[in-house]
Amino acid sequence: MELQELDWAGWMALPAADTLALTVNNRLARRLIADMAATLGPQQRVAELPRIVPLSVWLVDMADQLGFGGQVPLAAWRLDSFATQRLWERVIAQAEHDRPLLDFGQTARLAADADALMDEWDLAVAPTEATHEYTRFACWREAYVRQLAALDAEDAGRSAARVIDALSLDEAVPVPAHVVLAGFNEYSPRQQAMLAALAARGAQLWQLHADSAERVETSQLRRFAAADPQTEWRMAVAWAAERLRTDPQGRYAIVAAHLESDAPLARRLLEQALAARPGQSALPYNVAVGRPLDEWPVVRAALAWLETLATFAENTTCPVPVLGQALLLGQVTGDRSAQAGMVEIDVRQRRSGEVTVTQARWLERLQGANPALAQAWQQALAIWVDPGAGTAAQDWAARWRAALGLLGFPGDASLDSVGFQACEALSAALDRFAALSVLEPELEGTVALRLWQRMLTNTPFQPQRAPDARLDVLGLLEAEGGRWDGVWVLGLVDEVLPDMPSPNPLLPAQVLRQAGAPRATVDRERIWAEQMYAALCRTAPDIMFSHARRDGEREMRPAPLIAALPLAGCDWPVPAVPAALPQETLVDEQGPALALWQPEAGEAGVMRGGLDVLELQSRNPQWAFLRHRLGGRSLASYAQPGGALSRGQFLHGVMEALWKVLGSQDRLHQAMAEHRLEALVAEAAEQAARQYLDDALPAERELEKARACGIALRWLDLDAQREPFRIDGVEQAHVWRRGPLSLQVRLDRIDQVDEGRLVVDYKTGSSVAEPGRDWTRLRPVELQLPFYASVVGGVSGLMLAQLHARKVAAKGIAEHDMGVVGLAHLPDWQWPDAVPGMFMDDSSAGPAPQDWPALLLRWRTAIERLADEYAAGWAVNRAWHGADLRYCDAAAFLRLDLEDWQAEEDEA
Repeated sequence: MELQELDWAGWMALPAADTLALTVNNRLARRLIADMAATLGPQQRVAELPRIVPLSVWLVDMADQLGFGGQVPLAAWRLDSFATQRLWERVIAQAEHDRPLLDFGQTARLAADADALMDEWDLAVAPTEATHEYTRFACWREAYVRQLAALDAEDAGRSAARVIDALSLDEAVPVPAHVVLAGFNEYSPRQQAMLAALAARGAQLWQLHADSAERVETSQLRRFAAADPQTEWRMAVAWAAERLRTDPQGRYAIVAAHLESDAPLARRLLEQALAARPGQSALPYNVAVGRPLDEWPVVRAALAWLETLATFAENTTCPVPVLGQALLLGQVTGDRSAQAGMVEIDVRQRRSGEVTVTQARWLERLQGANPALAQAWQQALAIWVDPGAGTAAQDWAARWRAALGLLGFPGDASLDSVGFQACEALSAALDRFAALSVLEPELEGTVALRLWQRMLTNTPFQPQRAPDARLDVLGLLEAEGGRWDGVWVLGLVDEVLPDMPSPNPLLPAQVLRQAGAPRATVDRERIWAEQMYAALCRTAPDIMFSHARRDGEREMRPAPLIAALPLAGCDWPVPAVPAALPQETLVDEQGPALALWQPEAGEAGVMRGGLDVLELQSRNPQWAFLRHRLGGRSLASYAQPGGALSRGQFLHGVMEALWKVLGSQDRLHQAMAEHRLEALVAEAAEQAARQYLDDALPAERELEKARACGIALRWLDLDAQREPFRIDGVEQAHVWRRGPLSLQVRLDRIDQVDEGRLVVDYKTGSSVAEPGRDWTRLRPVELQLPFYASVVGGVSGLMLAQLHARKVAAKGIAEHDMGVVGLAHLPDWQWPDAVPGMFMDDSSAGPAPQDWPALLLRWRTAIERLADEYAAGWAVNRAWHGADLRYCDAAAFLRLDLEDWQAEEDEA
């Protein structure tokens, strides 16, 4: 086989009708077509061009043509890369079923790569060279070939072999008179066999020097050393921006060794450097790096709605995060007009602490927010659960396409170019999944959807290159065979060119070394690096190679191939780091006051809420203003099954149900004496579970009930040892009004004892408030019990009951000894000195209380001041204790340094 060199003039002189051009990649094929079209004169509107395609595309087309005749037998199915991977996994899983720790997915990728290497590089392993890994692989490969035969299928490698056999044996297969190869640095044995077959059939083989009018003779090679990788990128982007503005018709490229990881930084710097200036338009560019198809928003939306359908089709409920993702992504009918309503559904589900939602409740919420979607939903669900439809991969693909169509996908708004291309790629992925029917004749709905999601994850997608882009940002392999007016190649440190060898572990290293297979040896990597460097040197007349001196604490060295190049200085303007603008400060701590409540006006002027209004006003007045006056807060996280919120609600329900039955300590003692207490606790847990754990899995339900019963029994043992009491109220609500405020507080339990009333508040967390710290502050927090005691009155003790699997204990304060371990007396507490300026009126909190009435008066005064502050609109952005904002859901708005506060508090 002999390849003759061909320059651009000779390339243009070849007869187009009888010429085939094979390129190393798709980008080079498009470039050759564009360059040939550019050479047409203004009078030549129509001209015949030779066929220019990547080699891989031509092999597929030739395999399809063989189906219309020929002597080489044709397989019924051709497996794409994902189907090939799937078949390898199945074969390996069957052969290694007794090795559950083996990663079948990773092993299948290695096996598919080893299989392709053996075919592409004509590898033969002698018995004396076989390793244990190769022996296992050989068994898998035999089973894989048998599976292909049983399915009457072929993969890409065997399809290419069939094409080569047809070129050699079948005279009916047409062969062009001229075959031009562009962008190839080397040819594998299989490619050499293909070219030999073409030459034997009379084809003239040519090697195109470059894809421009003249062969590139590099006139200038330079090296630039940057301080670090970030600086290297900034310099390269500044160089490209200057060249583009200096030469409006020029075409330039930035070639990065690690573009996939550097792409976010590259895009940010390019947006800044190429942004539109006054009187100018933004300079377009193209970043040639693809992302998995399932990461694009429109594809994520389709998957989210299909997952919601799949979940409701196979279960009575659906997890809230699944519904929330679909609601937020939209891309369905009515999403534009009902966007706010759909988002509101998600916000409410987050705040409610729901873990799952029933379908009836879901449809009710959809009907209120998006009636058109609610109607379409039921139709789409009917398609999903249609018992008459098949269960093969092609049947599920048809169902998904129909369901998405009924839901109005991709939505009411018009798609931009990228969104349209992503939809086209999604449709093509559905067709690819349908072709999996040969491997997957029967699939359950959820299993099928997970398999398709995996296919989308393994499918890279990159939008088409902007036709007017004059700057290309691409990787080393994508730059092969390209041609620009200037190129900057960055990231060429000694770890990159050449790279470390990475031979396939399933093949003997000696065999790979003898064949000169890619990534096999250090020498092979050096040869590849030299070839790549030579190819890069042919891409432009002006090339800058660069590297970083340091990456963090690690010292870097230039790649050996560029180490001898002359160092270049910065001869292009680099944008200076903009100086910080002078800071303008505006102190605005006063919002509009609430309208005063007038009795004759009825309820019109009343603002209702919970005690959380005063709690946040005490911690940070601006937080209270933002939450309750502006309705602003960060988006809550989704509740987790068995999480703190749902678990706490359930445990509260157990104690409520239990004390409604018991009613007093005497009846508690009676139940214990009659050995009925455990049964009563179990019954209360079952009753609460029906209300709070209805959506939990059976195993979770039983575990939570057992946990709650254990905690309740331990607490009842403490209650049984107290002085006599009876229940005066369970989950009792009280409304307090002051000015325009109407606040409601709900108490878990009120005990009547001889000395008065003891108010009990259940705390189900692993840590609870410290009354001696939180209730003695000048601006008290954890206000529920102090509020009730000071505002309602008639209370002699306050108790926080910690109900947790690790600890059951009581904390609080009482006027008299109530026989409860953990209740302090007033003299036991340390009170801070009065400090002016703690409240809006700049007054102090008064002297430290000396007796119970003074304590209640102090609390009442502080609570009334907090209420007056809030009603007056006082919204100073201040937190007097760092821990007060530890769980703040408005920290991004307040913009306060929590870490410094926490450090100060720890030191104190």
